[in-house]
Amino acid sequence: MSQEVHSFQAETQQLLNLMIHSLYSNKEIFLRELISNASDAIDKVRFEEITKPNLLAAKHESGIRLRVLPESRRLIIEDTGIGMTRDELIANLGTIANSGTKKFLEKLSETDKKDAQLIGQFGVGFYAAFMVAEKIVVETRAASGDTAWIWESEGNGTYSLNKGSKEDRGTRIELVIKEDEKEFLEEWRLKSIVRKYSDYVTYPILWTDKDNKEERLNKSTPVWARAKKDNSSEDYKELYKQLSNDWQEPLLWEHINAEGLTPFQAVAFIPSAVAFDLYQRDAHGLHLYVKRVSITDKCKELIPEYLRFVSGVVETDELPLNVSREILQQNTKLPTIRKQVVKKILASLQNLAKSESEKYLGFYAQFGAVLKEGFHFDHDNHEALAELVRFRSTKTGREGWVSLKEYWERKVHSQQEIYYLTGPSYDAVSASPHLESLTSRGIEVLFLTDPIDEWFVMDYPKFGEATLKSISKGQLDLAGIGTEPEKKNDEEQASPEQIAPLLEVFRRKCADNLKDVKISTRLVDSPCCLVADEHGLSAHMERLMKATNKEFAGSKRILEVNPSHPIILSLTKKAQSNASDVAIEEWVDVLYDTALLAEGSPVRNPGLFAKKLTKMLEMQKA
Repeated sequence: MSQEVHSFQAETQQLLNLMIHSLYSNKEIFLRELISNASDAIDKVRFEEITKPNLLAAKHESGIRLRVLPESRRLIIEDTGIGMTRDELIANLGTIANSGTKKFLEKLSETDKKDAQLIGQFGVGFYAAFMVAEKIVVETRAASGDTAWIWESEGNGTYSLNKGSKEDRGTRIELVIKEDEKEFLEEWRLKSIVRKYSDYVTYPILWTDKDNKEERLNKSTPVWARAKKDNSSEDYKELYKQLSNDWQEPLLWEHINAEGLTPFQAVAFIPSAVAFDLYQRDAHGLHLYVKRVSITDKCKELIPEYLRFVSGVVETDELPLNVSREILQQNTKLPTIRKQVVKKILASLQNLAKSESEKYLGFYAQFGAVLKEGFHFDHDNHEALAELVRFRSTKTGREGWVSLKEYWERKVHSQQEIYYLTGPSYDAVSASPHLESLTSRGIEVLFLTDPIDEWFVMDYPKFGEATLKSISKGQLDLAGIGTEPEKKNDEEQASPEQIAPLLEVFRRKCADNLKDVKISTRLVDSPCCLVADEHGLSAHMERLMKATNKEFAGSKRILEVNPSHPIILSLTKKAQSNASDVAIEEWVDVLYDTALLAEGSPVRNPGLFAKKLTKMLEMQKA
């Protein structure tokens, strides 16, 4: 029979032109695609052998073999699969019936990005070989056929078909590598590509050297596909290193073998130390395998952002091998997998917190702020996350931590709310005047010092039946809660009537800055403090807002004064006799600025404040 010459389908030729003139930097994925096709071919013949025992035998044991002939720039990939007939060669390599081709071409025309992930995701993987090959020769013999066929093309618009001489079933692909792509003839390069993308292909991938000795390149069964009892700790640690490039040992791991409507296997790792890219949100995602083929090493659909420190792998047979990014985003099975993975990770952390609290606290000190992002993005897991958060407090000191559950279990008599204070650091909040009345009553106050905490309390306002209450906002009614302080006598505390003239001086002098001036129920040792409205922004939140928006003006707050403080008592008497006294106004200015300093805010005029304070110190000395 003479040689047949056929023209490629129009869309196929368009695709070939893109491959031949490709500028993709990640050309190595061509080998992943050819190996994936070979694995599929072996799958098919194994299925056929069940019902058709008289199929043509393979020359070798089932597997995929690679070898190079560097002198002629040839790379050979051979499999023991089902092979192809003449008609199948035309259907599979001469035309593309898959609608994915059109989408692939449209996608490339939409963007200038050279997204190598597109290749292979749309069922066009074979043609990726033209990125590195100037000529491709395919010799194949179908397991049910009696004739071998040779398909040959240089990607120039046509391909030829000839009868071949292959006696055993399977397919042999010979790539004549381009002169400027010789790296794909290097043994180390090809081996590294196999281990990167195809390490867990079901069938052996064998490297044949110049002496015809064979070396298996891929592992037999991946860690996640084995029973837990068949894996050692070293197996998991080695997998973690491969996935994360972190040479420290993981803190813990969770091996998941899920059955049901969406079966999958997974291993998720919690690191022992923060990675440099923790806050690079595009860097997260789990490695996704479909039928032992690596689809992507950053599948964001499998893990939420607040667990971006987790590395791991998920394998399922429930997705097509040519799954695209768009399909991943729309696939209904991935949310099911993600839900189970997240549930297992959070449960694993809960178990660690209970069984090895010191180890968990070490983890939390590094990752707690990121974990708290989950309260904003993952409402379904609020309660699980609430078990994991920890805080410093008035009772833990600088080094200790307390959970919400522990806090509530040791609440004082008649306490109905969980009290907290936000601020930039432990030092700042632990010295706050807002604490005074609560600590005098033995009431514990949580210190929320991560920037995310301002959003945390908005997203999670109640723990069980207890409302989270900011001690720097709104009214603070502590009557009957904890240890009641001794009542002040009339000489030790100014009455509302007595202090009224002084409050008016504050209101008049600070009208541009304050919403109101009130008698405080939260101060014991300090003369005054600033508070926000019940539903207003805290001073800390306002500072965070100003840091990102220079035009943010903030809101007026309320100044609370302590009617039993010596300075306030003295000023009260002076205001009763002469509310227009300039000295009182200077004191009002200084007290307001000290309240600003106490909450961590800058004073209005640092130079003027320093002069007035110096003057008062000199008067005291005199």
